[in-house]
Amino acid sequence: MGIKQNVLPVDLSGKISPSSAKRGFSFYEKLAFLYLLNLIDWLCTEALLLSGRFYEANPLMSGLITGFWSAFIIKAVLPLGMIFICSVIYRLSGGVESLAADIIIYIGIALYALVNLWHIFNFVLLFFVF
Repeated sequence: MGIKQNVLPVDLSGKISPSSAKRGFSFYEKLAFLYLLNLIDWLCTEALLLSGRFYEANPLMSGLITGFWSAFIIKAVLPLGMIFICSVIYRLSGGVESLAADIIIYIGIALYALVNLWHIFNFVLLFFVF
């Protein structure tokens, strides 16, 4: 009769293999999810604006976004550039995750999730009330 313990696989050098020690999402997965939520926000905003029954609620964006190409640059290209810069900084730091960076990313994910829930509510209004 033996005691069963949780044992992580160890390579010959004594280090824990990264795949087994991984908990949660990687830095790149979190950035990709944040970017996906950003793109969903942009597409939903465009669809609601094109309905003619909604307007841009963000006063900063309403002045900047005047057409498709300005929206594309502001909502798709610039965030992708920022993600690229964050990835380079992460790579240069040796792949060490920062608690501050994680907190900022999770706040961004939470805010975009709330914005996208607001879009869902507006789509329900658009299709069932108007």
